[in-house]
Amino acid sequence: MEPQNAPAQPMSFEPPQKPKAAKSKMAAKKILMVLLIIALAAGGAAAYWLRDKSAKNEQKQQAAAIVKLKQQITDTQKELDAEKAKNAQAAATPAPKVVTPPSAAAIESIKASITSGNTAALQGYMASTVSVIIAASEGIGNRTPAQAVADITSYIKNATAPWNFALPAATLTTYRAGFYGQYFPTSAVVGKSADDMVISFSFNDSGKISTVFMAAKASLLQ
Repeated sequence: MEPQNAPAQPMSFEPPQKPKAAKSKMAAKKILMVLLIIALAAGGAAAYWLRDKSAKNEQKQQAAAIVKLKQQITDTQKELDAEKAKNAQAAATPAPKVVTPPSAAAIESIKASITSGNTAALQGYMASTVSVIIAASEGIGNRTPAQAVADITSYIKNATAPWNFALPAATLTTYRAGFYGQYFPTSAVVGKSADDMVISFSFNDSGKISTVFMAAKASLLQ
C-alpha cells in the first residue's frame, strides 16, 4: 500500500513537431526571397549600367556637337574678319584717278610747242592749276598756266634740238620703274632732247595738262 502523502511525479511536455512539409515550404520561400532580392539587385544594377551608358553617350554627343558648333563659330568669325579687312582695304584704297587724254590734235600741238620753241601755245592746253616738278630738286609746286609756261621756257631754253616725242616703249618702261615713275603714266606725253633733257606732260580728267615734269638728264630717271 502506497503512502498517502507521496509527492506527485512531474509531467513531461514536448512541443508538437512541425511537419517536414511545412519546413520545406518555409525554406523554399526563403530561397525564393533571396533569389528575388538578387534578381532585383541585378536588375537595378543592369538598369543603372544602361542609364549610365546612355548618359555617357549623350554627353559624348553633346560634347561633339559643342565642338562642331564652336568650329562653325570660329570659321564664321574668320570669314567675317576677312570680309571686314577686305572692305576696310577697299575703303582705304583711293579710287583710281580717271584720266581723259587730250585729242590727237591737242597732243600734236603740245609736242610742236616744244619742238618749235613756241611754248606760249601750251597755256591753252593747261588746267587752272599746274604742278611743275623738276628732278633732283625741291621742285616748284602749283603754278598758274602762265607761270607754268614761264617755268618751262626758262628750263628748256638751252636744250639741244631736236626733241623726240616717239620714245621707245622700253625707254618709257624704264622711266616708269624709276624713282620718278609717277610722272610717267601711260597717258603722258614724253619728249627727250638731243642732249638728254626730258619733259613729261600729264593730264587730268578733263584732258588738260595738270603736271609738268622736267629732268636735266635722262640718267636721273633710272
